[in-house]
Amino acid sequence: MTTSSPSARSVTIVLLLIAFAVSLPLIVLSFYNHPSPTDDYCFANTSMRYGFWESQQIYYDGWSGRFFHNFLVHGSPLTFGWYDGYKIYPVVLLGLLALSFYAFASQWLYRSFTFSTKLALACGLFVGFVTTLVSLSEYLYWYAGMACYSLSSVLLLFLLSVLIAHQRRGFGWQPGYLLLESLLIICIIGSSETSMVMAMSVLGMIALGDLVLRRRLSIPTLILLAVGVLSCYYLISAPGNAVRMGSNPNSRDIPLTLLSSLKFAVGYIARQIFLTPLLPLSLLYFPIASQLTANRPLPTYLRIHPLLALLHGLLTVLALISLHFYAVGIAPAYRLVNLINLVFWLSWGYNLTIWVAILQDRIQPVTWQRFSRLIVVVSLGWIVLATGFGPVLPMAYGDWLSGRAARYNQAMQERYNQMTQSTDDTALVTPLPVYPASMFMEDVKEDPKHLWNRCWADYYHKKTIVLKEEPISSTH
Repeated sequence: MTTSSPSARSVTIVLLLIAFAVSLPLIVLSFYNHPSPTDDYCFANTSMRYGFWESQQIYYDGWSGRFFHNFLVHGSPLTFGWYDGYKIYPVVLLGLLALSFYAFASQWLYRSFTFSTKLALACGLFVGFVTTLVSLSEYLYWYAGMACYSLSSVLLLFLLSVLIAHQRRGFGWQPGYLLLESLLIICIIGSSETSMVMAMSVLGMIALGDLVLRRRLSIPTLILLAVGVLSCYYLISAPGNAVRMGSNPNSRDIPLTLLSSLKFAVGYIARQIFLTPLLPLSLLYFPIASQLTANRPLPTYLRIHPLLALLHGLLTVLALISLHFYAVGIAPAYRLVNLINLVFWLSWGYNLTIWVAILQDRIQPVTWQRFSRLIVVVSLGWIVLATGFGPVLPMAYGDWLSGRAARYNQAMQERYNQMTQSTDDTALVTPLPVYPASMFMEDVKEDPKHLWNRCWADYYHKKTIVLKEEPISSTH
């Protein structure tokens, strides 16, 4: 099978249809989305009380050094009372994610491949990533999570796209590329510690390539490393980080971190390989990788020794897993695993391409082409089954088609009306009739003194919000 054969065009069409089937319920659910009591109201209250810029300083000094995240959350739609903004930004985020995958695919394959092949690669990555999200609500529908984690995954893909384009032009002194790369690095690192590891891992690979293949670090590499290091310093040295880390007695336990991370990594990698569409998508990518590496000389980033590339990928994934164990003492939260998934998939594809390049002379295209139609049919069927029975699609379609999302939306609108029309200092709210798992984070708590209750009460100029203890008529 070649990348321009009828089979290849069929792969593109099927992957595009799957991507559409994945996107449709996510877009529909966006129109039922609402701000979450989890952090969204707290950030908005701070910004409205102290102002946009002072609020960021308060959080930097008192809780978190995530300067780009702080910039985004203190300008959230809630600060303007714009509830419809929470129905729009998930669609925008999903569109940016799809665009970033295509930007990456188009630069990775560049001129040697047709638009159809680039689109197929982008759709495959999009489908594989979105349908294996372990927490759809935290990635797509939670504004604070979007600002901290989700957007950085999009920016990482754009950064890789720009770096590949820059590399193709010799990775020299091109101010436009360097400025764009620097801005992306600053935003990614300023999003979270997890994003910081992702960005520095990319810069580390660039530096490793320079040292191994050129025996020196180029000026652009040094500039980007300096930008990354300064951004890391501004993130890590924030006074608020010491406050946040000091609030958890299980943080900084290095033996626990190492042992727990290794144990988690073994199960995590096994699940990614056998319980996701990774393997069938890899089979479909194989002829693309073969054609990509057939043209010599290979670009610098594909001439790294395969063991070094494999070690780099494994250490990056292990470092991302260990962050939560080190900071909190427990396994990574689902919102972190979402980003680990992206890094794992990108590293898998990178290493697969390098191995194909090494084994290029031993690969027998005739043998592969003899079974190409069978491989395509089996792979596509495997992908349909893996995505259809994965964690995302049944939940998203279920919340939409069952009406749970619509009932949740109606119940939230009734709460808003109650909060704005009532003149009482204490607001009594009933439990929501449904909790659509695909988009719902947390509700206010039965304890009126809980932070979520206090932030919501402050936003509506109430003294207290009390959740009535009433049975829930239906659940997710």
